[in-house]
Amino acid sequence: MPDNHHRLNFLSNDLMLKILLTLVTLAFSWNVHAISNIESSRPGLPEEGWSGHIEFGFDGQTGNKSEEDYSASAKAVSRHGDNIYLGILERDYGTTRGIKDTDDSFIHARWVHLLSTKWAVEGFLQWEDDVFDNLKSRGLIGSNIRHAIAQDAKVFSLSVGLGGFLEREVLDLDTYEQESKLWRINSFAVYKHNINDHIGINATFYYQPNTSDFTDYRTYMTSALLVKLTDTLDLKLQYQMTRDSQPAKNLEATPPIDNHEVNTSYQTSLVYRF
Repeated sequence: MPDNHHRLNFLSNDLMLKILLTLVTLAFSWNVHAISNIESSRPGLPEEGWSGHIEFGFDGQTGNKSEEDYSASAKAVSRHGDNIYLGILERDYGTTRGIKDTDDSFIHARWVHLLSTKWAVEGFLQWEDDVFDNLKSRGLIGSNIRHAIAQDAKVFSLSVGLGGFLEREVLDLDTYEQESKLWRINSFAVYKHNINDHIGINATFYYQPNTSDFTDYRTYMTSALLVKLTDTLDLKLQYQMTRDSQPAKNLEATPPIDNHEVNTSYQTSLVYRF
Protein backbone atom coordinates (compact mmCIF):
# COMPACT_ATOMS: atom_id res chain seq x y z
CA MET A 1 0.00 0.00 0.00
CA PRO A 2 2.69 2.61 0.75
CA ASP A 3 4.22 2.07 -2.70
CA ASN A 4 0.86 2.59 -4.41
CA HIS A 5 0.22 5.69 -2.32
CA HIS A 6 3.57 7.25 -3.32
CA ARG A 7 2.94 6.33 -6.95
CA LEU A 8 -0.46 8.03 -6.89
CA ASN A 9 1.08 11.14 -5.31
CA PHE A 10 3.73 11.27 -8.03
CA LEU A 11 1.15 10.90 -10.81
CA SER A 12 -1.07 13.51 -9.20
CA ASN A 13 1.79 16.01 -8.85
CA ASP A 14 2.91 15.36 -12.41
CA LEU A 15 -0.62 15.92 -13.74
CA MET A 16 -0.98 19.11 -11.72
CA LEU A 17 2.30 20.41 -13.15
CA LYS A 18 1.06 19.82 -16.70
CA ILE A 19 -2.24 21.56 -15.98
CA LEU A 20 -0.49 24.49 -14.31
CA LEU A 21 1.89 24.97 -17.24
CA THR A 22 -0.99 24.84 -19.69
CA LEU A 23 -3.00 27.43 -17.74
CA VAL A 24 -0.01 29.74 -17.42
CA THR A 25 0.59 29.44 -21.15
CA LEU A 26 -3.01 30.23 -22.06
CA ALA A 27 -3.08 33.19 -19.67
CA PHE A 28 -0.62 35.12 -21.80
CA SER A 29 -1.01 36.30 -25.39
CA TRP A 30 2.47 36.20 -26.88
CA ASN A 31 3.33 37.47 -30.34
CA VAL A 32 4.88 34.83 -32.61
CA HIS A 33 7.79 35.54 -34.89
CA ALA A 34 9.68 32.65 -36.44
CA ILE A 35 13.31 32.02 -36.80
CA SER A 36 13.52 28.29 -36.68
CA ASN A 37 15.39 26.57 -33.91
CA ILE A 38 16.73 23.57 -35.84
CA GLU A 39 17.79 22.00 -32.54
CA SER A 40 14.44 22.23 -30.72
CA SER A 41 14.00 18.56 -29.91
CA ARG A 42 14.83 16.18 -27.09
CA PRO A 43 18.29 14.61 -26.62
CA GLY A 44 19.30 11.52 -28.55
CA LEU A 45 19.74 10.63 -32.21
CA PRO A 46 16.65 9.78 -34.27
CA GLU A 47 15.86 6.12 -34.66
CA GLU A 48 16.14 4.29 -37.98
CA GLY A 49 13.40 5.22 -40.45
CA TRP A 50 11.04 8.21 -40.64
CA SER A 51 9.83 10.49 -37.86
CA GLY A 52 8.76 14.10 -37.43
CA HIS A 53 6.26 16.51 -35.98
CA ILE A 54 3.62 19.07 -36.92
CA GLU A 55 3.30 22.21 -34.81
CA PHE A 56 0.49 24.78 -34.54
CA GLY A 57 0.28 28.01 -32.57
CA PHE A 58 -2.45 30.62 -32.14
CA ASP A 59 -2.53 33.77 -30.02
CA GLY A 60 -5.31 36.34 -29.92
CA GLN A 61 -6.89 39.26 -28.11
CA THR A 62 -10.32 40.89 -28.35
CA GLY A 63 -11.80 44.05 -26.87
CA ASN A 64 -9.76 47.25 -26.91
CA LYS A 65 -7.10 45.48 -28.95
CA SER A 66 -8.03 42.98 -31.65
CA GLU A 67 -5.06 40.75 -32.43
CA GLU A 68 -4.61 37.37 -34.10
CA ASP A 69 -1.37 35.49 -34.69
CA TYR A 70 -1.08 32.12 -36.41
CA SER A 71 1.94 29.87 -36.80
CA ALA A 72 2.43 26.46 -38.35
CA SER A 73 5.46 24.30 -38.97
CA ALA A 74 6.32 20.78 -40.08
CA LYS A 75 9.53 18.83 -39.51
CA ALA A 76 10.45 15.48 -41.08
CA VAL A 77 13.50 13.36 -40.25
CA SER A 78 14.76 10.24 -42.00
CA ARG A 79 17.68 8.15 -40.75
CA HIS A 80 19.40 5.47 -42.79
CA GLY A 81 22.44 4.11 -40.99
CA ASP A 82 24.93 6.92 -40.45
CA ASN A 83 23.02 9.37 -42.66
CA ILE A 84 20.27 11.63 -41.33
CA TYR A 85 18.05 13.83 -43.56
CA LEU A 86 16.04 16.72 -42.13
CA GLY A 87 13.43 19.05 -43.65
CA ILE A 88 11.60 21.98 -42.01
CA LEU A 89 8.78 24.24 -43.26
CA GLU A 90 7.45 27.22 -41.25
CA ARG A 91 4.83 29.90 -41.84
CA ASP A 92 3.70 32.77 -39.57
CA TYR A 93 0.92 35.30 -40.15
CA GLY A 94 -0.67 37.86 -37.86
CA THR A 95 -2.93 40.92 -37.76
CA THR A 96 -3.68 43.70 -35.26
CA ARG A 97 -7.03 45.49 -35.65
CA GLY A 98 -7.36 43.92 -39.08
CA ILE A 99 -3.97 45.19 -40.28
CA LYS A 100 -1.30 42.64 -41.16
CA ASP A 101 1.76 42.90 -38.90
CA THR A 102 3.38 39.44 -39.21
CA ASP A 103 4.19 37.68 -42.47
CA ASP A 104 7.21 35.38 -42.76
CA SER A 105 8.22 31.99 -44.16
CA PHE A 106 11.12 29.60 -43.60
CA ILE A 107 12.43 26.49 -45.42
CA HIS A 108 15.41 24.40 -44.30
CA ALA A 109 16.95 21.14 -45.57
CA ARG A 110 19.90 19.37 -43.93
CA TRP A 111 22.02 16.25 -44.38
CA VAL A 112 24.02 14.88 -41.43
CA HIS A 113 26.65 12.15 -41.68
CA LEU A 114 27.71 10.51 -38.41
CA LEU A 115 31.47 9.93 -38.28
CA SER A 116 31.30 8.46 -34.76
CA THR A 117 29.18 8.75 -31.63
CA LYS A 118 30.64 12.23 -31.00
CA TRP A 119 31.55 13.64 -34.43
CA ALA A 120 29.41 14.48 -37.47
CA VAL A 121 29.58 16.54 -40.66
CA GLU A 122 26.54 18.24 -42.18
CA GLY A 123 25.46 20.27 -45.19
CA PHE A 124 22.39 22.48 -45.45
CA LEU A 125 20.24 24.72 -47.66
CA GLN A 126 17.94 27.45 -46.35
CA TRP A 127 15.53 30.11 -47.62
CA GLU A 128 13.42 32.65 -45.72
CA ASP A 129 11.52 35.92 -46.07
CA ASP A 130 10.03 38.40 -43.60
CA VAL A 131 7.89 41.29 -44.86
CA PHE A 132 8.09 43.27 -41.60
CA ASP A 133 11.86 42.88 -41.32
CA ASN A 134 12.15 44.22 -44.90
CA LEU A 135 13.61 40.87 -45.89
CA LYS A 136 12.49 40.05 -49.44
CA SER A 137 14.58 36.88 -49.50
CA ARG A 138 17.58 35.28 -47.85
CA GLY A 139 19.05 32.08 -49.28
CA LEU A 140 22.12 30.23 -48.09
CA ILE A 141 24.13 27.06 -48.58
CA GLY A 142 26.77 25.79 -46.17
CA SER A 143 28.30 23.02 -44.08
CA ASN A 144 29.43 22.37 -40.50
CA ILE A 145 31.33 19.94 -38.37
CA ARG A 146 29.66 19.05 -35.08
CA HIS A 147 31.14 17.62 -31.88
CA ALA A 148 29.27 16.22 -28.87
CA ILE A 149 31.24 17.41 -25.84
CA ALA A 150 29.12 15.49 -23.34
CA GLN A 151 26.12 13.23 -23.65
CA ASP A 152 24.20 10.59 -21.71
CA ALA A 153 21.99 8.55 -24.03
CA LYS A 154 18.59 10.28 -24.08
CA VAL A 155 19.06 12.27 -20.85
CA PHE A 156 21.23 15.21 -21.91
CA SER A 157 23.69 16.37 -24.56
CA LEU A 158 26.01 19.34 -25.08
CA SER A 159 27.29 19.91 -28.62
CA VAL A 160 29.25 22.60 -30.44
CA GLY A 161 29.74 23.19 -34.14
CA LEU A 162 31.77 25.26 -36.57
CA GLY A 163 31.39 25.85 -40.30
CA GLY A 164 30.41 28.44 -42.84
CA PHE A 165 27.84 29.35 -45.44
CA LEU A 166 27.37 31.49 -48.55
CA GLU A 167 24.48 33.92 -48.11
CA ARG A 168 22.51 35.91 -50.68
CA GLU A 169 20.17 38.50 -49.18
CA VAL A 170 17.73 40.95 -50.77
CA LEU A 171 16.23 43.75 -48.62
CA ASP A 172 13.17 45.70 -49.73
CA LEU A 173 13.89 49.26 -48.59
CA ASP A 174 10.80 50.82 -50.21
CA THR A 175 12.58 53.20 -52.62
CA TYR A 176 15.13 50.58 -53.70
CA GLU A 177 16.29 47.01 -53.12
CA GLN A 178 19.63 46.19 -51.48
CA GLU A 179 21.28 42.93 -52.51
CA SER A 180 24.34 41.35 -50.89
CA LYS A 181 26.26 38.12 -51.33
CA LEU A 182 28.86 37.13 -48.73
CA TRP A 183 30.37 34.34 -46.64
CA ARG A 184 29.59 33.96 -42.95
CA ILE A 185 31.14 31.81 -40.24
CA ASN A 186 28.57 29.58 -38.55
CA SER A 187 29.41 28.74 -34.92
CA PHE A 188 26.93 27.31 -32.45
CA ALA A 189 26.36 25.54 -29.13
CA VAL A 190 23.40 23.32 -28.27
CA TYR A 191 22.29 21.97 -24.88
CA LYS A 192 19.40 19.52 -24.43
CA HIS A 193 18.18 17.96 -21.19
CA ASN A 194 15.31 15.67 -20.25
CA ILE A 195 14.40 16.68 -16.70
CA ASN A 196 12.18 13.60 -16.46
CA ASP A 197 10.07 11.44 -18.78
CA HIS A 198 7.61 14.30 -19.32
CA ILE A 199 9.62 17.54 -19.33
CA GLY A 200 12.57 18.52 -21.49
CA ILE A 201 14.48 21.75 -22.10
CA ASN A 202 16.89 22.89 -24.79
CA ALA A 203 18.93 25.99 -25.53
CA THR A 204 20.76 27.01 -28.71
CA PHE A 205 23.16 29.85 -29.46
CA TYR A 206 24.44 30.89 -32.91
CA TYR A 207 27.13 33.46 -33.78
CA GLN A 208 27.45 34.27 -37.50
CA PRO A 209 29.95 37.01 -38.46
CA ASN A 210 30.73 38.20 -41.99
CA THR A 211 34.14 36.74 -42.90
CA SER A 212 35.29 40.03 -44.45
CA ASP A 213 33.86 42.36 -41.78
CA PHE A 214 33.45 41.08 -38.22
CA THR A 215 31.44 44.19 -37.24
CA ASP A 216 28.69 42.71 -39.42
CA TYR A 217 27.33 39.78 -37.41
CA ARG A 218 24.15 38.04 -36.32
CA THR A 219 23.47 36.18 -33.08
CA TYR A 220 20.53 33.92 -32.28
CA MET A 221 19.62 32.62 -28.83
CA THR A 222 16.67 30.27 -28.40
CA SER A 223 15.43 28.32 -25.39
CA ALA A 224 12.45 26.00 -25.21
CA LEU A 225 10.49 23.98 -22.68
CA LEU A 226 8.75 20.81 -23.91
CA VAL A 227 6.00 19.23 -21.80
CA LYS A 228 4.80 15.79 -22.85
CA LEU A 229 0.98 15.74 -22.67
CA THR A 230 0.45 12.35 -24.34
CA ASP A 231 2.57 9.83 -26.23
CA THR A 232 2.24 11.96 -29.39
CA LEU A 233 1.41 15.47 -28.17
CA ASP A 234 3.72 18.07 -26.58
CA LEU A 235 3.19 21.58 -25.29
CA LYS A 236 6.10 23.84 -26.27
CA LEU A 237 7.03 27.22 -24.78
CA GLN A 238 9.84 29.01 -26.61
CA TYR A 239 11.76 32.25 -26.12
CA GLN A 240 14.01 33.72 -28.79
CA MET A 241 16.34 36.70 -29.02
CA THR A 242 18.10 37.79 -32.21
CA ARG A 243 20.65 40.51 -32.89
CA ASP A 244 21.60 41.89 -36.30
CA SER A 245 24.44 44.41 -36.07
CA GLN A 246 23.45 45.93 -39.43
CA PRO A 247 19.63 45.86 -39.68
CA ALA A 248 17.64 47.25 -42.61
CA LYS A 249 17.77 51.06 -42.75
CA ASN A 250 16.52 53.72 -45.20
CA LEU A 251 15.60 57.05 -43.61
CA GLU A 252 14.49 58.42 -47.00
CA ALA A 253 11.62 55.93 -47.21
CA THR A 254 8.03 56.84 -46.28
CA PRO A 255 7.69 55.98 -43.46
CA PRO A 256 11.43 55.84 -42.63
CA ILE A 257 12.93 52.35 -42.21
CA ASP A 258 15.15 52.05 -39.13
CA ASN A 259 14.90 48.50 -37.80
CA HIS A 260 16.04 47.47 -34.32
CA GLU A 261 19.27 45.56 -33.81
CA VAL A 262 17.74 43.35 -31.10
CA ASN A 263 14.39 41.54 -31.37
CA THR A 264 12.75 39.11 -28.96
CA SER A 265 9.79 36.80 -29.37
CA TYR A 266 7.77 34.30 -27.37
CA GLN A 267 5.92 31.34 -28.78
CA THR A 268 3.41 28.88 -27.39
CA SER A 269 2.41 25.89 -29.51
CA LEU A 270 1.17 22.33 -29.57
CA VAL A 271 3.45 19.77 -31.21
CA TYR A 272 2.11 16.52 -32.68
CA ARG A 273 4.87 13.90 -33.06
CA PHE A 274 4.78 10.97 -35.46
